[in-house]
Formats: sequence, C-alpha cells, structure tokens
Amino acid sequence: MPQTREKKSTLKNIVFGKASAERESVENPDLLTRGYLDPFNLICEARGVGKFLFLGYKGSGKSAIGEHLRLSSESDSQLFVNHLSLADFPFAPFSRLVDAETEPESKYPSAWSWLLLLQLVDSFSKDQGSNVRLDDELFYAFETLRESGLIPSPDFKHIVNTSIKSSVSLKLAGVGAGFERAYNGDAIDIPFFATRLKMLVARFKSGSRHLLILDGLDDILTQKGPQYESLAALIYEADRLNIMFVRESIPAKVIVLCRTDLFERLPNANKNKIRQDSAIHLDWYHDPRSPDNSKLIELVNHRASLAFSGPIDIFGEFLPQRVHRPNDPVGQDTRRMLLDLTRHTPRDMISLMNHIQHFYTRGCLSHDQLLSGARSYSVDYFVPEIKDELAGYLSPEDIDRTMVLLGSLRKRDFTFVELLEQARKTKGCEKLDLEAALRLLFDCSAVGNLETWPGGTTFYTFKYRNRNSVLNSESRLILHRGMWKALNLT
Repeated sequence: MPQTREKKSTLKNIVFGKASAERESVENPDLLTRGYLDPFNLICEARGVGKFLFLGYKGSGKSAIGEHLRLSSESDSQLFVNHLSLADFPFAPFSRLVDAETEPESKYPSAWSWLLLLQLVDSFSKDQGSNVRLDDELFYAFETLRESGLIPSPDFKHIVNTSIKSSVSLKLAGVGAGFERAYNGDAIDIPFFATRLKMLVARFKSGSRHLLILDGLDDILTQKGPQYESLAALIYEADRLNIMFVRESIPAKVIVLCRTDLFERLPNANKNKIRQDSAIHLDWYHDPRSPDNSKLIELVNHRASLAFSGPIDIFGEFLPQRVHRPNDPVGQDTRRMLLDLTRHTPRDMISLMNHIQHFYTRGCLSHDQLLSGARSYSVDYFVPEIKDELAGYLSPEDIDRTMVLLGSLRKRDFTFVELLEQARKTKGCEKLDLEAALRLLFDCSAVGNLETWPGGTTFYTFKYRNRNSVLNSESRLILHRGMWKALNLT
C-alpha cells in the first residue's frame, strides 16, 4: 500500500514573528523583507513624495515600516535609510537649544530643523554618487560639521548635547550672500545656522533617495506639557522641510511614525490640514463576518508561506474549520472567532497565532488545543498588553484594581451603574476614578459600547473599528472578547 508523503513543514515550523518589529529585524529579518505584507501600498508612499506621517494605534505595524525600509536599504545602493527612535529623546536639553525667551512655537521648529537637517547631512555625506565632492561649498560645510563633532551623528541625544556645549566652535559659510558666523559661547544661534543648513542642503543633488524615519513616539505618549509642544513642532517642521525638499528637487524625506492617540493630543492648530494632506492611517479592520477578505488572515498565510516555500492556507490545513460552543451545533467560523479575539492589529494577530502554535502537536489542531491557545493569548498577552497601554495614565496599583474590579463583576457586559456599585463593594476600588479609567479602556479598545436597536439588532462600538468613536457611559458596556478568558468570564 503506497505511503502518503509527509509534509516537510507543519504548523510548528512556521515563524509568525515577534511583538516587536525591532527584535524581529534582528532575529528574523526575512519576515520584514520577504514576509512583509503591504496591502495599503505603504512602502511606495514612504519612498515617494507627499505622505510623510504614518498614524496607527499600538501594534498596527508602524515600526515595521521603518524596519522594512532600513533592511531594504542594505541591498539597495540607491536607498539611504536612517531609522531613529525618540524613546530616550533629551527634551530638557532640547528646550535649551534656542534662547529661553523665545516662544515655544517659534523656537522648537528651528531646533527641530537643526536636528533633522544634521541627520540628513550625515546621510548625504555617505552618498558617493552625490555632488558633495564636486561642490566646494557643500564639501567645506560638511567637513566643518564633522570637525565640530555634529556629524556623524548616531542619535539626536548626541547632536543636542554637542550643540549646547560651550566649547563647540562652528563657522558655516552662507550661500550666495557670503554670511558667516562663528560660535564659541553659551548660546548657539540655532535659527541662523538652521537657515544656513537649509540653503546648503538645497544644493544637494543625487540619484539616490535619503529617508530619515522617526519612531519610538509610543514611549512619549504619557508625557505632558513641553514634550507635547516639542512633538507638535516636530511634525510641523517635518512637513515644512518635506515641502522644501519637493520644491527644490532634493532627494530626501522626513518620515514620522506616530500613534494616532498621541497625534490627537498634540497642541497644533494645523493638525487636520497635515492629516488630510500628508498622513496615512494604518487601519487593518475588516468586517470579521467575511474573514476571506481580512488582511490579517492574509498576513498570517503570507508569513507561513516562507516556511512552505509557497502559498498555503494554514487555517484550512491545520485548524478546525469551526469552533463549537455549548448549545451551538453549527458553531462559528474559526477565522472569525480568532479575529474577534484581536483588535485587528498585526501584533495582536501574530501573538494569537504564536500562542495557538504552542499547543500544536501534529496533524490538525484539536478543538481543545485551539481553545487552550486562545486562553493562553488572553491571559499572557492580551490583558498584559492592555495594562501596558494604561501605564502612565493610572498608577500600577490602580491598573491592578481596575482589572480586579472588571473580573469581580463576572459579566462580559454591564452598565456604568453596576460597575460603580461593584467598586463600592470591592476592597481598594472605592476611590478609583472609574470615569477616567473607562475612557482609557475605551481608547485602547479594551471596552466598547453595546446597544440593541429596534428590531433586536445588536450593535457594537469599539475604537479599533472606528477611531472617531466616543465612549457613551449611558449605554451598556462590553469587555473586548480577548479579555474574557483572562478574567474568567465564560
């Protein structure tokens, strides 16, 4: 009797990826090159002119854009990519770059222009096919910046700290008019030198493309005051510089990867204008009732295809087609059930597949193995991820109390009044600011609204489905399905 040939790969062999794009780029860079799925044409937009601001909620794939471009530049001699994180940006020294008496809305753009242009000058100086060595003024200016220690510049902290040193001596020739100014004192004239840099950069010519990608703004989300003013100025100045680059045919672009919720908090009167003209929102949501069209399902299968050296549908190959619950003989499409456990972000979906994969043995996953993976995802990933998003807004103790309170209700959906009553009866929860906590939970899609329309139709409102959604505390509230198992809600 002929034997069936065993598959070379199984579900166990698939590398779905990491929660962090930065770690993934180190451990599994192939997932960010061949395994990168770009259903929204993001890479073409990033490399082109026009759109420079990429907005998305946590886990939506913003950092993956930067890492993909950085890895692509390693095999493309005409693409220069500098992917920098602002996670540890020195805001206090940064505020001293420009005269303290100058208003923030005036001084911060000049300071950002100085920092951004220096990073691009550093990139330009590495371009062997450019006109830097053919243009004496450009070459002299770049060498002067190098001698001053301002380039090469590994990060913004280095530039900021070097710029405020009283021992720095800098002389930059102007363009055309012959302006020059020496600095050797306490207050470097950043606006003057930023203007000179713009004039110098306007002379740069090359057949290559230079991208400066700014990431790591997630870690600044919980900051206040000067940090928000600084970041608003960053986006404003990046927009102005990019317009200048297009106008002067300079092959450069500043790209900002920013969380949607951070962008909406920034004090900038021109935010909507920038959003309309220059922003792309990373929105992976698709009605889970038609999972065949979900880009997240496509992403999982695309990454799985690397292990199988060709296209594969792992949901049809290794997972049960339907999930059955008590008193439900028909069951639910497995892909729809899995999508409902996520907030429709790549990070949620990949983490879910990693947890399911842990329980796989051989053949097709059993119903119990699938549910065990879903429970593990809820306990070990989803609720901790929600807690991370609350960090900075609530104290660690209040975050834990909030989770205890939600679990103690023993309900998946409830009213605000019921939550208040439960808080009065739960030790340690009496003084929680429940309205503030609920708004935060709604903003990170841990909680949504549940409404029943005339005729019996149930309607769910979650932030991940519509970023303009607003919490209605008068309507019934429902916990995201990804939290149910972790809170023992069956």
